Amino acid sequence: MKQVFRRVLDGKGVIKVEDLPVPHCGSDQVLVASKYTAISAGTEGATLSKTFPELVKQTLQDPWMRNAVKGLIFGSSPAVVKNIVWDETTLMRAIGYSGAGIVVDVGKNVSETKPGDRVAFAAEGHAEFVAPSKNYVVPIPQRVGFEEAAFVTLGGIAMQGVRRAEIELGDKVAVIGLGLVGLIVSQLVSAAGGQVTGIDVDAQRLDLLGKLVSDANTINSTSLDPVEAVTALTGGYGADKVIICAASKDPVIANQAMKMARKQGVVVFVGIVKMDLERMPFFRNELDIRFSRAYGPGVMEPEYEKGRVDYPRHYIRWTQQRNLAEFLRLIEVGKVTVDPLIGGVFDVEKAQTAYDKLYDGSLGGIAALLKYDGSEQLPSATTAAKTVVCDTPIERDKIRIGVIGCGNFTRSTHIPNLDSNKDFQIAAIASSTGVNAVAINKRFSIPYSTTDYHELLSDDNIDAVLIATRHNLHSEIACAAMKAGKHVFVEKPAALSWEQHEALKQQTTETGPVYMVGYNRRYAPLAVELKSRLQPELPLIIHYQVCVPEIPADHWTLDPAEGGGRLVGEAEHFFDFINYLVGAPHTGVTARCLQREIETKDTQFNFIVEIDYGNRALGTVTYTSFAAPGSVRESVTVYQAGQTFILQDFKVLRVSANKTKTIRNAFGDMGHKAELEAFVSHLKGDATGRASEPLAASAISLEAMDSLKS
Repeated sequence: MKQVFRRVLDGKGVIKVEDLPVPHCGSDQVLVASKYTAISAGTEGATLSKTFPELVKQTLQDPWMRNAVKGLIFGSSPAVVKNIVWDETTLMRAIGYSGAGIVVDVGKNVSETKPGDRVAFAAEGHAEFVAPSKNYVVPIPQRVGFEEAAFVTLGGIAMQGVRRAEIELGDKVAVIGLGLVGLIVSQLVSAAGGQVTGIDVDAQRLDLLGKLVSDANTINSTSLDPVEAVTALTGGYGADKVIICAASKDPVIANQAMKMARKQGVVVFVGIVKMDLERMPFFRNELDIRFSRAYGPGVMEPEYEKGRVDYPRHYIRWTQQRNLAEFLRLIEVGKVTVDPLIGGVFDVEKAQTAYDKLYDGSLGGIAALLKYDGSEQLPSATTAAKTVVCDTPIERDKIRIGVIGCGNFTRSTHIPNLDSNKDFQIAAIASSTGVNAVAINKRFSIPYSTTDYHELLSDDNIDAVLIATRHNLHSEIACAAMKAGKHVFVEKPAALSWEQHEALKQQTTETGPVYMVGYNRRYAPLAVELKSRLQPELPLIIHYQVCVPEIPADHWTLDPAEGGGRLVGEAEHFFDFINYLVGAPHTGVTARCLQREIETKDTQFNFIVEIDYGNRALGTVTYTSFAAPGSVRESVTVYQAGQTFILQDFKVLRVSANKTKTIRNAFGDMGHKAELEAFVSHLKGDATGRASEPLAASAISLEAMDSLKS
């Protein structure tokens, strides 16, 4: 299938149309064959107009991203930094977020729609096939065409802005900025009983408003002072409501909005404008400032966005999905029209022409549509499930490995390491959307990519799989791979539940393929050095301290169902490392945590886990977000027979007895290359360095969570 992208590295306004596999349709998703998608000149224009330095600056303005970049630069090897920089600048970013088409397939949890239905969708890019969450899909009314329905997302944004303004009959409403959203907002205000005054610098847009809303007033702010004009039109009182739909870095727009509003009026920010507000207009008029967030309640709420929950209508009347549906109803009954906004329709292959004409003013309208398959026959997604990228021959003398999951870590670390290892050939990549895989396929000459990992499991040319998907899929895919006779290397965590753990335990017992979890720390050079200095017959005490910054509350790793949280989702690494040093099975686990009000047991950041190894050892893991910035992230202290060993971030090992010896590894090799070499050894029958019980660390994490919850 074809999809439209931009890359950070490309110049202003440059887009690419690439061939990708059809996206995978998950349990809560709907697979749609697009008919039309609408180009948003505002949002997409802002993205396409940014230069590389501007995009970097935008990224670094986020404190969390700034710390992440700092940690990357100072905590990774030059090779890893190079891979990440290359990846981030060349990776394709999907653009677009509004369209309409025909349902091809639905997930097992979707009952609201079925194949063959006409639907509009939000939050998906310009592509022949899209797979939105079911909460981003609404049916198209019978008398509404695909072209009109393609504006659904823009309509939802406008709808939420008008709801935030709480328009009443007779309200005098100033709308600043008459782009797509502004013109739709104006129609909605009129439909709600408000008197519209539109303000813009573009005469064409002002003329359009006059055609769309017959009784609207128009103000060209290049020739009239908008504050004085609005004040005059309202008898000196000012507008009851002001809705800002413009996008600008000039603070004058926000301040003019304050000045044209009446006392105790309402100013709603829909567009993105600079807010360097003058105090006195705000203070003197006791203004009510409100922000409108996308298309309504549900946006930025992970459970809703993923389609797992909906909000009861009697508690939240207008969710984002209901706003989208209502917008289409208003088109059907003639309260809103979008046809006059369309200046051109272009085949998706001509997307660059559409963008060029839109931004150079030669389009003849303020909106453009991209067109896909002209037939309304139900398309077949299966014909495009796999994308062949190159004619790379299969190398029979190598271990042919398929990579399932193509996230940041896989692209920056695993794939370059596999590519440089003479024992492996990367035979295929599977990822849920296919976007990440395509650039990697081209860079490393990988035969094909797919959005269905089952293709890799049924491919006789693949000997083993590396699983690096989101955590909830690790166990399911690993079991399926072993049943298919494939060897498995899977990233942590092995399992998120006892049910998954037991399924893996049964599968690894009953089948022949090698199963290995990516506990890389045991393969780090300084870890091997530390282990070599311990006396296997003597008891020891180990304290593993992990200091981490908090990550955003909506990050997928904190989702109990998808990521497992920090204890179950990440701490296996630390439990396995202690198991490695001790060399004996654990006999008991106790855990405690400091849980703040906004957290659950699954999502908290601060816990201590004590692991008992009988009379052989005691291990403790302290995981905290309370440490000072710049603290050592991982510090392991081992006490045995009058000796103290301190390992810091796998860069420095201090050995203290009568005197202290310091051993250094400049870039903190964390063992990622070595673990793949160990995987090769296991496949060849050498179990040296392999965990004697590959699921022992998983059991500790699950026992620790049970301890917290009990």
